[in-house]
Amino acid sequence: MPGLVSRLPHFLRPAYIDEARFVVQSSVFLHLLEGVTLSGRCLNAGCGEMLYYRWLDSTPGLTHFVHMDLQTAPAKPLYGNQRHEAVPGSLTELPFPDNSFEFVFCTEVLEHIPDHHQAAAEISRVLSGGGFALISTPTPPAPFDPNHVREGYRLEEMTQLLEAHGFVVEKHLYTFHFLFRALYVVWIFLLRRVGRNQFSPMPRFVLRGWSHLARMLPFGKPWDIAVIARKV
Repeated sequence: MPGLVSRLPHFLRPAYIDEARFVVQSSVFLHLLEGVTLSGRCLNAGCGEMLYYRWLDSTPGLTHFVHMDLQTAPAKPLYGNQRHEAVPGSLTELPFPDNSFEFVFCTEVLEHIPDHHQAAAEISRVLSGGGFALISTPTPPAPFDPNHVREGYRLEEMTQLLEAHGFVVEKHLYTFHFLFRALYVVWIFLLRRVGRNQFSPMPRFVLRGWSHLARMLPFGKPWDIAVIARKV
């Protein structure tokens, strides 16, 4: 099967759900950053598989990027680009001095961390005064994930957490509404029933087309919240 899939045209190959996540979520992040002037060093905290590497690289004003996760981030995309580096680290014990960054990007991470107050304190510590943090997490009602220690955050819960550590939440937006939720359910069904938990056979053009539609038509209950917060 993998050999057959590799011979398919790119638009017919199975696609991972994170492609849809990026299409929908990156648009929300751009709206959050409207009117916000970014500059200097950026920490991509909990970078995972570097989904937002190119998006961050194209963000005006940012000059240097540190991509961090529990294990060293994938280094391949960084070759030849001296503005980027990858390091291992934990969000509850960031391996950086105080005031190291002017922008912290932390998407879909806090819901994995039992001591989220320590994580928020560490983000505040390494962020310079007046700097910004863009944070996204699930918001109830969110799909069950065995890797999450909490379902997510409501706006008031996120605001209280960040205010306790020296932040002011300036804007928030919701994402992953009804059409994205439907896409996720179908993608998971195909993964489990057809792909035997190895791949979801949904073609890339279907997944991407559906996700663009979900981005344009955000109706119904959301699954995700994103905030832009300033350190005071």
